[in-house]
Amino acid sequence: MRNEKLERSIIKLDTDIAALNIAKKYLSNEEEINEVRDTLNNKRQLLANEIYFEDHKSYSECHEAIEKLLNKELGKEEQVELLEMIRESFGRKSPNVSKKSSGLNAWLKELNIEHNWITDEATGWDKLVITGFGLYKQN
Repeated sequence: MRNEKLERSIIKLDTDIAALNIAKKYLSNEEEINEVRDTLNNKRQLLANEIYFEDHKSYSECHEAIEKLLNKELGKEEQVELLEMIRESFGRKSPNVSKKSSGLNAWLKELNIEHNWITDEATGWDKLVITGFGLYKQN
């Protein structure tokens, strides 16, 4: 994916910032820690701006593709294809790189896609039915 390096960099910065916040509780050089944390936060913001820059365009692409799937029961293969299409369009694995969720449910929630899951006991894999679109709320 085109933003994989950016995604990894943001995750690393998030981890470093969290570690600094913990260190601040135990060390006396709070000012220095705050300076480093602020620098990392600024760097993280620049990377986040870059990774999310074209989300509006990606949303439109996904909306077009998903529109063709409205009210159809999607099995495992179609769900995997849909997830890959969404990830490829956005160029990253996760809808929000600061969160660990990266599956189809996370993307459907991020894109505000109205949907239902239908239990399929025969296959053990629930079917997905996309029923509509809510308003897209950008990060």
